Parts: sequence; C-alpha cells; structure tokens
Amino acid sequence: MSSTASIGGLISGIDTNSILDQLYEAARAPVRRLEATKETLNAQSLAWSLLEADLLTLQTAATQLSIPERFQIFSATATHPELLAATASSDAVPGTYLLAVNALAQTHQLASQGYADTDQIEVGTGTITITVGEGEPTVIDVDGFTLAELRDAINDADAGVSASIINDGSGTDPYRLLLTSKTSGLDGEMDVVVSLSGGTAPTFSDLQAAQDAEIQLGSGSGAITVSGSTNTFDDVIEGVTLTLLDSDPGTTVTLTVARDTEAVRALIESFAQAYNALVDFFAEQFYYDPDTNQTGTLFGDYRLQSLQHDLAFAVTNPISGLSGEFSALNEIGIRLGGDGKLDLDSSALASALAGDLDDLVGLFAAVGRADHADVSYLGAAAETMPSGVAGWEVDITQPARQARVTAGVAQTAALGADETLTVNGLGIALTAGMTQAEVLDAINAQQAQTGVIASATDADGEGEGNYLTLHRAAYGSPYHTDAVSTASNQGGGDTSGIGTTAVSDEDPAGESGTGTGAVGLDVEGTVDGESCIGAGRRLTVQSGDPVGLHLFVSAADPGSYDKVYFTVGAAEAVFREALSATDTMDGTIATIQDYITDTIDDIDSEIARLEDLIQQEYDRLRASFVTMERALAQFQSQSQFLASQFAQMQANSAAAGQS
Repeated sequence: MSSTASIGGLISGIDTNSILDQLYEAARAPVRRLEATKETLNAQSLAWSLLEADLLTLQTAATQLSIPERFQIFSATATHPELLAATASSDAVPGTYLLAVNALAQTHQLASQGYADTDQIEVGTGTITITVGEGEPTVIDVDGFTLAELRDAINDADAGVSASIINDGSGTDPYRLLLTSKTSGLDGEMDVVVSLSGGTAPTFSDLQAAQDAEIQLGSGSGAITVSGSTNTFDDVIEGVTLTLLDSDPGTTVTLTVARDTEAVRALIESFAQAYNALVDFFAEQFYYDPDTNQTGTLFGDYRLQSLQHDLAFAVTNPISGLSGEFSALNEIGIRLGGDGKLDLDSSALASALAGDLDDLVGLFAAVGRADHADVSYLGAAAETMPSGVAGWEVDITQPARQARVTAGVAQTAALGADETLTVNGLGIALTAGMTQAEVLDAINAQQAQTGVIASATDADGEGEGNYLTLHRAAYGSPYHTDAVSTASNQGGGDTSGIGTTAVSDEDPAGESGTGTGAVGLDVEGTVDGESCIGAGRRLTVQSGDPVGLHLFVSAADPGSYDKVYFTVGAAEAVFREALSATDTMDGTIATIQDYITDTIDDIDSEIARLEDLIQQEYDRLRASFVTMERALAQFQSQSQFLASQFAQMQANSAAAGQS
C-alpha cells in the first residue's frame, strides 16, 4: 500500500486513512486466499520431495537384491592373515585350499658408490645404457653431468626405472644414486652399462635383488608351485584374488572360500530398513487428529494411497512361476507387521540363508529361464511383465548367421610361392611351403584385428574339406567378410584359393567364378506371438507382456524352441514401483511437481494482477478524498470570505443608521 498525499480529514473531519486502510485490507481477501493456497502447495511440494528421497533410497536397496548376481557373494578367509589376504568375486567356487607363501616379489634396486655432493662433482661424459628385463635398451647421453643432473636425465629418458638420490648418513661421500625398476619381479631385473670418462663414474651394485613371488598350492608330492612378478595372484584359484603380505615357506595357510550369507543378510536388512522408513513417511502424511482436525500434508491424496498399496502388495504378493522351495517372503521370515512395516524373523531367515541361495534369488530378483538349450535368458526391461507358470512360446523364423566367404579353388598342396592374403583390410603374409593347416593358423592368429575365423570346408562352406572358408566371428547383418590375394587361383591347388579378384559375402564368386558365400543375418522370431527385433543372436521382444525381454538364441534352424519363463521377485517389484514414481521425465512425482510449479506460477501471476488492481483502486480513492478535502477547503474559505463580507456589510449598515 502506498499514498499519494498525507490526508486525515482535517477539513471534513473524516478519518480517511483508516477508511482507506480498511478498504485495502478488505480488497486483499482474495490475495490472502491465494497466498494460503500457495503456502499449502509449497508444503506439498516439500513433502513430495521428501518422498522422492525415501523412494530413491528404497530403489537403491532394492537394486542390490533385484539382480541375481548380487546373491553370488563369497568370502575368502585365510588362517594366517599376516601372510596373505584374499578376496572372492561372484565367479568363485566354494572350497578349501592349502597354500604356502614361499617368497614375495621384490623389485630390483641398484645403488652407486657414495659422492661428497650432488651438484659439484661430475660423473663424466659418455653413455649409460639401461635394459629392463627383455625390453629394448635405453641409451642415455651424459655430458659432464653432476649426480643430480644424471638422476634427472635417467628419469626423463623413460627407461623403465626411477632414479633418486639417497643420503646414507656417512660422514664423507653420503650421497648415492639409487635406481629402482618400475617392474617388479624377475621381469624387472635391470642391466646397467656405464661408459663414462673424465669424471667420477657411478659403479652400481645390488641393493635389492629382483625376485618373483612364489606360492605353493596343496601339499606333498602333488603340490603345485606358482610364481609371478607381483605379489597379487588373480588366476590361481577361480574367482579369488590372493595378495601376498609376507613369506613363510614352513607355514601352511588354509584358505576357505564360502558363500557370504551375512553379506546377503545385510542386503536384505537394508532393504527392509528402507521400506520401513517409507512406511513412517506414509504414517506422517496420513495422520489425522479428530480433536483438532489437524492432518498430514498429503492426507487423503489418492496417488500416495495408491503407491502405499502397490508397495505393500509387492512385498506380500506370492511370486507366480517360481520353481524353487519358496514363493513368498513370509516363507523366509520376512513379514508385514500390523504397523505396515517389514519384520524380520532372524531364525527363519538364517535357516533360509543356510540352504540353497538359488531358491532365494527368485523371491527378490527378476529371473528368467528357458526350456531349450539353444535359448538363454539375458535380461528384461522394467516394463516386462511376469510370464506366470504357463510361460511364453519361443518361435524362431530365421536363425542368426555369420557372414561367410569360401574360396573358389581348394588348396590341395603346400603353397607354391609367397602370398599376401588381405582379410577385412589386414594383410597377412603367407610363405611358400605352408600347408593349409598352417595357412589357417596364420589367419586365425590375426582374428582380433580381422574379426574373422578361418576353417577348411567343402565348397559350400559346410563340413570338412580343402576349401578355405572365412567366417565373420560375430553374427548379424552389420558384419561382413571380404578378402583378396596376391596369388592367382588359376594355376592349381598350391594357393590359398581366394584369387586376385576381391571377394565378399555379398559378391563371393571371385577370380574363379566358383566362390561361394553368405551374408550375415540377424535372428528373427516371436515370443508369445509378439513381434521381436534381432541383433545378431540377441532377440528382443517389442510388444505385449514380454516387451523388453532379451534372449540369446544359438539355434541353427527355424522352428519352435519350447518356452521361456520370467518372474518378478519382491525387490524387483519394489524397484519398478519406485522407478515409476521417481522417473524424472514422466514419473508420478515429477508430474505432480510440474503441476505444483505451474500452479504456483499461475498464483503468483494472479496475485500480481490483483495487487496491481487493488493499488490502482486505492490510489483512485485516495485521490478522490484529496480532491474532496481540497473542495471542502475552498468552500470553507469562500464561506469565511462571505461571512466576513456579510459581517462587514452589517457593520456598514449599522454605521449608516447611526449617522
């Protein structure tokens, strides 16, 4: 509220300021209602934000249990942890192993004789050659360097060693040049050749000899000794990484690899805690005090009620289609209490964890399985619905295929001359006298670069024969195979048979005109009658209940391939509900928050419009009062003038009468 003049009814006697203030406050009643609505909306927005945070916490906890691999948790425990530490991955296999740490890996170190200083005495001029292991020698040119300058030159040379200067604390000549190999073990052993003159050249001696780590697996005459250049072994025991800490050949370490049921229990407890925190939030929002009529911020919101119901259903509903021992969480001691929270029966849960953990996986995770050996479940989307016990029929109309090129002429003898065979752009040198087996080996040695596998087949690329066949390793239409040779295939069977005319899976005839080939194909088929899209041997369902289901199909022929089954465990179901609510694009909470934001923006605009109108009316009324007061003042002045004139006239009349 503002004022255009300071008035207070001085002439009229009317308290215009009070009247205008009351009119202003009365006019702002709609504004106050809008401000109250805005305050309510802001409180609701905050409540939805708090719900989103709780849902994201639950979503994270559910994720840990919705993936079957999370149940493949193993622990590796050593009886002598001072000698070695061990960790186990999901690929580990339960078992007990006997180990002995015979030696630790050591890094080769060389130290020079002592020098009186690091920046005055010159080491000479010439070269120092450093070789690490089987690597190439590194030659360092030295031109009257001091010890510090030689250190820097070695470090700058990238010779596979690091150089430093140590002070041995002796009274004279305390400074020594220390070389440390950057590669541990025997592979990092250094050879240093000093060819300097005209100064005090360094003479190196072993400070620490290079040494490989060595462990013994097992005992007795059948024990296996394994060595390595580092103190970490990750390929001795499947799925287990060993880190050697100390050596003691006479001590046997018992390593036990077992399923870590406590880690799985911890995941389940975290899931229950996150769910129960959400239950507390629901209770706070649905609070109602009949005496005061006070309610929670989101009291009665049907969307919140629906979410509460769906989450409770997800953790209590039996999982259809499971083939294991359990079909519901309450069977392993996870029950919904009277307050809506998850209660854990420690005894029942411990008993279930002590059994076959594979039976627990389906209770929590999204799990798929196929009847046929040529069909494998890869994964599913959040939209994929459970198949139920009936499962879904898998029909393959086109198996995936590799791109293929088969030479038009067979190799029936050793190569008659050197030949360069270019496969997918890579030249492969073949030498005279190579048998076909040796030609295949030479091509297959380059598979990582060409993506091609070579074999000897019949002319049609099938069976066994003497025709060179090049298959693309990957399946599918995007992958192609092409080849060309420097040797003509028209002179007999002493060449690779490809010929000097380029061939490909799309144009395989080549120089001889008899080459064969086939383009790559993507798998095609249906699941439960629903359309799918193929990429190589990966089949993804595009519609219906199985939408988003991913299958790996290795079938070689079209036909029916039995059924595939998909189940949604409790953690996966909770994850889906939480994801649906928190999705930042079109989730429930995002939609609500967008609506609240838009509504608040509209309210702000309406408040601004009303405030402007009210202010205009206030200013108009105030101006009117000012005009009225001015008119009254003028009337009062005129009245006073007339009164004085009338008084003067009366005085004049009285004076005339007396005369």
